[in-house]
Amino acid sequence: MNKDLRLSRVLPIVLLTIILIVACLYVPVLSIMLVIIPIPFAIIATLSNIKNNIISLVITFIVLVFIKPTYAVDILINSMIPGMIIGIMTKKVLTNGQSNKYEPIFFGSIVFILSVIVHYFVSKYIFSVDILGELIKAFNQSVESQKDILQNIGNNELLDTKTLSDTFRNIIPSILFFRGIILSIIVYLVEIFALKKMKYEYISEIKFRNFYLPGNAILISFMMYLLMMVLSYTKTPLYTDAIFLNLQMVFNFMFILQGISVCIYFIKKWLKQGLNLKMVIVAFCVGIFGVMSISFIGMVDSILDFREVRICKSV
Repeated sequence: MNKDLRLSRVLPIVLLTIILIVACLYVPVLSIMLVIIPIPFAIIATLSNIKNNIISLVITFIVLVFIKPTYAVDILINSMIPGMIIGIMTKKVLTNGQSNKYEPIFFGSIVFILSVIVHYFVSKYIFSVDILGELIKAFNQSVESQKDILQNIGNNELLDTKTLSDTFRNIIPSILFFRGIILSIIVYLVEIFALKKMKYEYISEIKFRNFYLPGNAILISFMMYLLMMVLSYTKTPLYTDAIFLNLQMVFNFMFILQGISVCIYFIKKWLKQGLNLKMVIVAFCVGIFGVMSISFIGMVDSILDFREVRICKSV
């Protein structure tokens, strides 16, 4: 890594970030830009020291508190802290060339999930705002508003508001995971792109087509499924069906991500070699079996490492 940025170079980044955050608050159409708020803090954490990281968080938080306290807490918990942690992990990856280059994504996913949970309790017990209740209420209202339209083309039993609400409530853990890993991928890859443009490190090998899951992904998924099967035959108070559903959704999503990265890797490789039979066969299989085939490719690649990009093997 290059020498850490001084505070004088960190502050302009902080100022521009504050301007963007305030703009997202007062201009609703810009609210989609909140997704990129963690990126500046990730860059600062990667290129600077802990002291400057803390100063950037404190300055941003204090300015936002004077504008809107609840908004300041939301940004601090859900954007600033996760971005800083991803940046710290990125710095570790760039310092240690033998580490898993995609660790920031996995750690970032966990942090994003925990940040939502922490924000929920802070909002509920400090600001008396039930975020989960409001989310479910908004979902129910959306279902009710679309019910008349959907009843003409669907099964009435499937359109029962309570059933849909219960289903939505049960898959919230999966939704949180999807949100976490997608945000982590966006933050990490955009940060890496920015670092390349800033010429701070030669990190051209960190690309989505080289993405891979932790080395023990298959073993963990197998053990979790086995545990849920055992619990389902016992008189446990846990909602094993909901847990099993969430586990299945999470691991399928993870293997789909790896499957997509494998497909991108080989498509780019084969395009350089010219259209060949391998590419036609893969396209044909994916066209027939769809997402299931991509998930299967990702799962098999977790074991066999077709691209030879992993440091540790699954089993």
